[in-house]
Amino acid sequence: MTDIWQKKSRWLLYAVVAVGVLASLLVCAQRMALEAENRATLLSLEWGQLKDVAARNGYTAEEALEYFAAADDDDLFSGVVYKEPTLADWQNSGYLQLATGTALLNDMRMGGWQAEDNWLPDNQRNFIVLYDADMQQRVFEHLQNKTSAQNILHKLTSAEDEIFVVETTYPYTDLTAFGIGFNEDELALLQKHGLDLVVQVRSFPKVDEQSLDFVFGSMSELGTLAVLFNDTELPGVTQNNWAEISKYMAGVLQAQNLPTGYVEFYKQTGLQTFTRDMDYQMVRLHPVSEAELLKLTDTRVEERFALAAGERSMGVMMLRLRPSQSLDDAVQYIGAVRDAIQQKGVETDRLTVVPDMQVPKWSLAAALAAVWAGGVLLLRRFDLVKAAWLLPTAGLLAGVGLLVIGQEYWLQKLVALSAAVIFPFLGVAAVAREDGRSLPKAVLAFGRMTLISLVGAVLIIGTLSEKSYMSTMNTFSGVKVGQLLPLLLLMIYLLYRLASDHGGLSYLLVSCWRVMKMKVTVGMVLLAGIAAGMLLFYMLRTGNSGVGISEAERAFRAFLDNVLMVRPRTKEFMIAHPIMLAVLYFGYRRNLWPLALLGAIGQVSLVNTFEHLHTPVLVSLIRTVNGWWLGVLIGLVLVLLLKYVGGWLLQKVQSVARLAEDEAYGS
Repeated sequence: MTDIWQKKSRWLLYAVVAVGVLASLLVCAQRMALEAENRATLLSLEWGQLKDVAARNGYTAEEALEYFAAADDDDLFSGVVYKEPTLADWQNSGYLQLATGTALLNDMRMGGWQAEDNWLPDNQRNFIVLYDADMQQRVFEHLQNKTSAQNILHKLTSAEDEIFVVETTYPYTDLTAFGIGFNEDELALLQKHGLDLVVQVRSFPKVDEQSLDFVFGSMSELGTLAVLFNDTELPGVTQNNWAEISKYMAGVLQAQNLPTGYVEFYKQTGLQTFTRDMDYQMVRLHPVSEAELLKLTDTRVEERFALAAGERSMGVMMLRLRPSQSLDDAVQYIGAVRDAIQQKGVETDRLTVVPDMQVPKWSLAAALAAVWAGGVLLLRRFDLVKAAWLLPTAGLLAGVGLLVIGQEYWLQKLVALSAAVIFPFLGVAAVAREDGRSLPKAVLAFGRMTLISLVGAVLIIGTLSEKSYMSTMNTFSGVKVGQLLPLLLLMIYLLYRLASDHGGLSYLLVSCWRVMKMKVTVGMVLLAGIAAGMLLFYMLRTGNSGVGISEAERAFRAFLDNVLMVRPRTKEFMIAHPIMLAVLYFGYRRNLWPLALLGAIGQVSLVNTFEHLHTPVLVSLIRTVNGWWLGVLIGLVLVLLLKYVGGWLLQKVQSVARLAEDEAYGS
């Protein structure tokens, strides 16, 4: 009766997993459709730096834009990232002059300047000297709205001319970095040349509803497509009412249907809160800084931008020119980057916002049920009868509770992590065995193992495919746990199976005792060191960041990218997959079970590929397929080498050993 129940319940569990997979596939299909519509990025130059390069070559900004437009039949770039200029920027451009009270007083005396009311500057104040009344009013309004300083307007006249002064109590050192909006003439120039605009706003000290309306209220009138922030802290993040400020600022932008943005590799305090209040209506910008540019070759820049656009779904690419470039060199440089991005199937002429994805509750509930069923199947592998149902059911009830009380955030993370642990384990545990197979059956078994592991990947996609994760504001939690725990469970399982098949626990104890009694050789120490090093390297290279790569590996990766369009993971196709195929062919007899663990790294890794939610699903899928077929090819070579060359070497070693024994016996 128990055996009948075991069989029937197993099919019931399979059906629950199948329903969860189907629900997740529907979410996956929706996401892939949105990603296909948004295979585009806005290739942009940084406006201030573009002007500097133009000036070094003896051109105005407008002349440089005309030069670029005439240099190529297609657009070299389609947008600019315009950082809000500061008073220091305007001073360097000759629009104004910052002065202390003493300096201004000396200038007035030497130039014969006088105020209408015989006013004289106070050395306790600071002064901004301008040559246009409209610009004076502009600076005054920015100081009035964005600071708590006292600000006064003055006009100075001489016999032939007049100048305009803003008196302020705002500190001189802070004035140089004070943002004063965007130059209307330059905005008109960009619009004239058909260039899309992304702005970066500087932070300011007095943040309230009035200042937020002043700074952000008319952003749409500038023609900008997105509003990002320039500094490491968002405006108002240090104030006690930051939560209210963030909501209000988000509301101002949302009323204009303007997204905000995230600059990759650049941490900005407060951005997490603000993007959540924006409901993750945002773009992702990939930059290359001037410091990085000095270290990168043109080829490396091309590779970097192509990967960022093609595999990380960057909506804006901010390319900087090299300071010493001629405009001819700049044309070649920009064109090469543009072509590299387009070769990845990404258009370079429009900005893309993070897709508006939300995981429905019914899909999340189906994924939860699938993880519950997977948990039961996992524990039944250890021949646990009651615990196999009780523990997963307790988790299921807890998950349902989280869903009922509206805590989908925590439920999503728990379901995704569980799927990443359970199904790679089940894939290996269900297929790997002590006995060998024929080579065709081993390949088929490897395919079956991979499909079971990919159930975890599908459930992760169906659980976490929404804006907060695709924007990287939220990320898959427990990457290291998801990598290490399946391997730990597999090690326990393989030892348990060996014990069950060879006399129980006593077999393991005797085996351990024999190992402990073995003489330690240099070879054993070397093998142990290699294994420990591989495990450490594996963990360090796991996740979104890790140890660096050598130039040789970088070149090899670039070669694979060029040949295969999407580079597979090296540890999968060169190490783990071939070893797993060999294990499936020869079987993991007795002391060879650690090889099954080494091969299982590939199954865990391919699930991890889909944990990078900012990467398009199709890219992750191609990466997995490329890793699989390459791993099979290398695995076939490995099997043949082990079977024939290895067998021949073993016979030679055994012959030498027998000969040595005969000689010893004869003596």
